[in-house]
Amino acid sequence: MKKLTLVLLVVLAGCASPTVVQTIKPNDSSLTCPQLQNELAEAERFKKEADAEKGVTGGNVARLLFWPAIVGTHMNANEAISAADNRKVHLTNMMMQQKCELPR
Repeated sequence: MKKLTLVLLVVLAGCASPTVVQTIKPNDSSLTCPQLQNELAEAERFKKEADAEKGVTGGNVARLLFWPAIVGTHMNANEAISAADNRKVHLTNMMMQQKCELPR
């Protein structure tokens, strides 16, 4: 029984979780306007993926057997959403400084 529990814990710990992006990346200062727009779109994609993880997913339904995994995923999703929002603010500020066209 202990081995089964250990195996289940390892499997559940290995489940995918939302990506938490860096707010400021080392090469940000050298990005051009089109590159900044691409980075902004990528941050939005990470935010949407993290938001989707907060909902009912196949992985979350399977994790009902081990409820702390759901709590951990939800907390990680919130962290990923916050990081993506911070990244978007940083990129938008850089775009304004460089007088880039801002997406609508």
